[in-house]
Amino acid sequence: MLLEFAAVIAISYLVGSVPSGYIAGRVLKGIDVRDYGSGATGATNVMRTLGKGPFLAVLLADALKGYTPVLVTWFVFESHDLQVASGLAAVLGHDFPLYIGFRGGRGVATSFGVYAALAFPVSLGVVAVGVFIVLAFRYMSLMSIVTVPLGALVLLLLAVFEGGDHYTYTKAVFGAFATALVLIRHAGNIRRLIMGTEPKVGGGGGRREAAPSGG
Repeated sequence: MLLEFAAVIAISYLVGSVPSGYIAGRVLKGIDVRDYGSGATGATNVMRTLGKGPFLAVLLADALKGYTPVLVTWFVFESHDLQVASGLAAVLGHDFPLYIGFRGGRGVATSFGVYAALAFPVSLGVVAVGVFIVLAFRYMSLMSIVTVPLGALVLLLLAVFEGGDHYTYTKAVFGAFATALVLIRHAGNIRRLIMGTEPKVGGGGGRREAAPSGG
């Protein structure tokens, strides 16, 4: 079982590490998107720097990086614990990608993908809330810091009120991990939201000061 855990974690991390946003920037404009906007490789920063079409493509690709390895893990091993380990590794891969120096995104879309593989109805509800927040308030960061914790809370409540077994609580562990990582990775956004200086949808895409050279 230990060998299976190691294999699942390694493969899921490598899948999660595929830098969709970075690749889009290099292919479409010959830039490193980390030199612009928030400095992240996620879909939100791609929208700032490349536009809505690449944003949608990267959003889907990043979600699939969480969804696919978790789903495949179930079909291969039929182990719920291994599924959750796969999800954790995929999100870490997205945030700290091996292929581009461990500077990646913030894990939101990939966490949504994992939610979809673990509990599809929960993911649909979370996405619906996220769309409402973006349309109503125009802050992608607000959507991120509300929806990922909301998904985690729903998973925990399901485990508690349905008299959950080991697996339902294991899913809640993933939710707690995803929440902690998203909040930590959005610490600067949270400060700017409080101060009223956070860019709204489509804003804040200029070149970063003292931006590191690409790679």
